[in-house]
Amino acid sequence: MAESLLERFKEAATSHGEKTSAGDYKKTNKAYDRMIAAVRAMRQLPDRGQAILESLLTDPDASVRSGAACYLLPLNERAAIPILEEVANSKNPLISLDAEMVLKEWRAGRLKLLT
Repeated sequence: MAESLLERFKEAATSHGEKTSAGDYKKTNKAYDRMIAAVRAMRQLPDRGQAILESLLTDPDASVRSGAACYLLPLNERAAIPILEEVANSKNPLISLDAEMVLKEWRAGRLKLLT
């Protein structure tokens, strides 16, 4: 089960990044919905998906790393923040802006994530 959740999240996060960069908001939203469905399923696991999300922090795709780090924040902030900072400082303007805003809102205490 965990392997399929990893693959579902990774596929959705990859698609989300590609569609965001392409400016296709309809497909971006569909990919986001698939990411959220995977995270909701992960939250039912004994570790709430922490191991899956941590394993994705080294993925070559910045969208996968950033997405995993975002949903890892309530479980392991110390592992998630450096990844979000790295993506925020990357050359991809839309993906980096997303990571920057996640960090800003998390630090301000305004970001509510699936827990």
